[in-house]
Amino acid sequence: MLQNVINPVYSVGKRGLLYRSCLCLITQSSYFLSRFCCKVFCFLLFLFYFFYASCFAEPPIKVGCSLGLTGKFDVISNALYKGFRLWENHVNREGGILGRSVQLIVKDDKSDPEYARTLYQQIIEKDNVDFLFAPYSSLITEAVLPIAERHDIPILIAGAAADRLWEMGCHNAIGIYTPASKFSVGLLELMVMNDLNNIAIVFAKDPFSIDLAESSRKWAKRFGLKVSVYIGFKKGTKRLDPFALEAKKKNCQVLMVCGHMDESVDMIQVLKRINWRPEVFYASVGPALQAFYDKCGKDAELVFGTSLWEPRANYPGARKFEKDFINAYGGSPGYHAGLAYAGGQVLAEAIREAQSIDKKKVRSTLFHLDTTTIIGRFGVDSNGKQIRQHAFTIQWQEGKKEIVCPKEIRTAEPLF
Repeated sequence: MLQNVINPVYSVGKRGLLYRSCLCLITQSSYFLSRFCCKVFCFLLFLFYFFYASCFAEPPIKVGCSLGLTGKFDVISNALYKGFRLWENHVNREGGILGRSVQLIVKDDKSDPEYARTLYQQIIEKDNVDFLFAPYSSLITEAVLPIAERHDIPILIAGAAADRLWEMGCHNAIGIYTPASKFSVGLLELMVMNDLNNIAIVFAKDPFSIDLAESSRKWAKRFGLKVSVYIGFKKGTKRLDPFALEAKKKNCQVLMVCGHMDESVDMIQVLKRINWRPEVFYASVGPALQAFYDKCGKDAELVFGTSLWEPRANYPGARKFEKDFINAYGGSPGYHAGLAYAGGQVLAEAIREAQSIDKKKVRSTLFHLDTTTIIGRFGVDSNGKQIRQHAFTIQWQEGKKEIVCPKEIRTAEPLF
């Protein structure tokens, strides 16, 4: 447009010739400058892709596991799956570990211990994984630990808590969170402080629930509390009425159910059916999940439970994890998803500190590692059992899950 305005003024004579010469020179210079800039841009683009490709030039670090994506453990197994996948996504987006991408291999064990054993053999022998995550539940984890031990592969346990897992003589089992023996300590401390000393403990006969019940009885004795009812039942039992009626008969102030989601929900229905509610109702697995409140509605009010992670505890990265989880999956994460993500964080930190994916070096590092994840501090004893991470006692109050113990991070006073 500027050329059209100037041309009439300098269209004749020497001035016009000079103008046209200058215009030609500028045009040619612009052409060569454009070609030069284009070459520079292409070169920089090549360097970027070369650098990006070199970051992942090495084979990926393979981490394998099975989860009960179908079957009786499907709800919690899928929560763990999402946590693992989000960790994998974050790690690779940030450049991998030691310049290598991470490949997560997950197979559905259908919540079956024997099938899980078969899958772990395949994951190790056919998929050639470098490291393992354990499956969900102490029952299935107990079945696969000997396989990891036989192949001498570190296995990080982010979905099981029975203390017996670390009493099997395994040298590769690394616990990510508080074992079952410490699950109910916070609740029992609250009972002492509020003069509630007559307790009923009922439990499913699976490894986790048995260990939790036994340890709860021991802790109750240490705190000077009375356990009037102590009854186990076959896993899968739906009619829990006799156990609740026995607790009612003994005038128990506290009813503790050691089990999983099904037992928690079943007992809520029983209490409603027999029209009795103790001053304290606690269930080990279930109340910490939104699904528990969704299933029980108002009957979930004032129920206590154990949680291993809550975003309001605000450990480093917890808020970001929650936000990214919601963006990825459309709902808030329960603590099982947080445990899975933390398991990935621990593995990544161990590899970085060892500066290697050599299994022996990484295993040695895991046993000496002292780090912090989104669920708190990590550190294990000589058997691989977690000793630094702490559990929370939660309670549903007016449709909201509140942390009532420990006192230092309490979001609400416990209600009885």
